[in-house]
Amino acid sequence: MMKIKCKVCGCEFNPIIEKHYVSRDGGKTGVVAVFQSNPEEKLYDTFDCPECGCQVVAQERKRNYVPYIPSDDEEEEEIENGRSDE
Repeated sequence: MMKIKCKVCGCEFNPIIEKHYVSRDGGKTGVVAVFQSNPEEKLYDTFDCPECGCQVVAQERKRNYVPYIPSDDEEEEEIENGRSDE
């Protein structure tokens, strides 16, 4: 297994799944942020250093892609409203 190194204290340790969590960049919050077009905040695979407790970012994490599949109810509603692709 590949070890990761803390940039603060230099401790090298094995990343174990029990100590893994996902972190993100700070972003805008509040009502105004909802209406603004901003790029998504980056996600990271992160571990805490067992020696000094600092965050150690292993790598950037990509968001899961979930394709849109309309339900049967949505398809029936589109047909009733005359918005069918056929």
